[in-house]
Parts: sequence; structure tokens; C-alpha cells
Amino acid sequence: MKVFGVCVRINFPMSLQVSICAAIVLPLLIVSFLWAGNSDTIQYNTNKVVRYSFLVTNKTGSLIEQAQFSVFAPVAQNSYQKTQSISASHKYEVTQDGQGNQTLNFELVDMAPFSSQVVSVTVQMALAGTPQSYSATGDFLESEPNIEVDSPVVVELAKEIRRNTNVPNQISSWLYKNVVDIGYVAEDRGARYALLEKKGDCTEFSSAFVALSRAVDIPARMIGGFVIEDSGKLSSESYHNWAEYKYADRWKIADPQKNIVDSGYGSYIAFYNFNKHSRVKSSHRFLSFDTRLSVQML
Repeated sequence: MKVFGVCVRINFPMSLQVSICAAIVLPLLIVSFLWAGNSDTIQYNTNKVVRYSFLVTNKTGSLIEQAQFSVFAPVAQNSYQKTQSISASHKYEVTQDGQGNQTLNFELVDMAPFSSQVVSVTVQMALAGTPQSYSATGDFLESEPNIEVDSPVVVELAKEIRRNTNVPNQISSWLYKNVVDIGYVAEDRGARYALLEKKGDCTEFSSAFVALSRAVDIPARMIGGFVIEDSGKLSSESYHNWAEYKYADRWKIADPQKNIVDSGYGSYIAFYNFNKHSRVKSSHRFLSFDTRLSVQML
């Protein structure tokens, strides 16, 4: 880094000339050093309030003295978000796994027959406009259920895509052009299905992106969460699956269903980091509850 300073020569004694020069240059050096030292500081510089709520109903004709209801909260931290605080309308306990996934566990007391309660959650988030340095734990190159890295159809397509520059963009573009979006499907069918049948929903698009990325030695993983609007209020319709791929020490967003790569920061809120050890039974569910209850996201 170059620092430009001005040393004014006046017919002063040499010691005074040096002092004047130092008085001008040293502050510039200090400012430049501080600027350089902070260039890699993590900047989650946009605050966002995320709200979501559920109508929880006792669907039986009996009193339920204690009912269990659990729901994911935004992941604690990743390259583009950081959870600052969580509050709720009911008392809860929070549990966190090794992947940063957070679950809010509620105990609903003395629910009368056919009665309902509204459980509301408010989360203070800090979001980044560009991906920040972040380290995730896990092996993100292996084959796993629904991410069939070693499937012949994945291997052959990966060979073709590997020849191109900007591989993540090529993967996303291929999927966007060749896989038909058929809308929500309850069953997770995986990457192999998406590439063979050339159809699926956001889960298949994401699974295929992750499998192809791993097949060309790019670490990648699936994410479940929400694409938020300006209001910050979540709805069941905005639940979505996308992918992240690792570039240097940053995890970047890829949403091949919409052909979005390394973009959309500030709109995507991750609620679940998938991996072979903590994969939920269905990618489309982000809550669990007592079978005596019915739950509707408001």
C-alpha cells in the first residue's frame, strides 16, 4: 500500500524540517494501518427483525396437561447471517447441534379440549450484504442420501461441467435450463432423480446442485429456510431449500431453481444446515409437535 504525504521544505533547521514531515506523514500511516487492519473484519451490517407464529390447536376432546411443540429458529451464524436474540410469546428452551441448527422447544400447559394458542417468535438478525469469512464443520464432498455424488448420471454431467470456467454458475445454469420445476412435492427424491427425470421442486434442484458441486471437488451443502420480504414476517409459502458452496473461506448462496448464484444476500434466512448426521426426515418440515395437536403457520 502506498501512502502519499507532503513534506514542506522551508529554510528551517534540519531537525525542525524532519519534525514537520513526520507530523504530516505519521497520521496518514496510522489511518492507513487501521484501514488495512479492518478490511477483513466480519460485517453483518444490516439489522432485520424476523417474525413468525403458529396456531396450535388441541384437536382432542380431552384436556392436555402438557403438550410438546418444537420449531427451528434461524441458524446461529453463517457467512451471511447472525442471530442476535430470540424472544417468544411462550417460555421455551433452545437446543443447538454441531451444525449451528437451533430448535425452540415449547411446553404448552393445560390446553382445554379443542382450544387453541398462538405461539409467536421474534428474532433479531444481523445480515451481511456479501458473504463473510466463516468455517463450517463437516465433510462436504461425500455422497449421502439424496446427494448421490457417485451416481453415474452425476459423474458424467460433472465431467462435462468441469471443463467450463465459473463452475458454480455453469451448474446452476444447466439445472435451471434442463430441470422442470413441478412445484411442491412432499417426498424428497434427490439429485439422481432430478438429473434422470429432469424434474423436481426446490429440494431436487438444491440436491442436484450440491451433488454436482461435490463431484467437481467444490464443498457444498443444502440449506432449508425462508426467503423473506421487507416486512420480515415469515409464511409457510416462503419456506425454501437452496444450496451453499464454499469458495475460499466463504460459503456462498446458490439457488438453481431461480438461477441465483452468489446473490440474494439479505433475503435468504437459513433455518437448517443439512448434513448426513442431522438431516431431517423431510426437507419441507421445520417443526415437530405432539400428535394430539394440529399446527398451522400464520
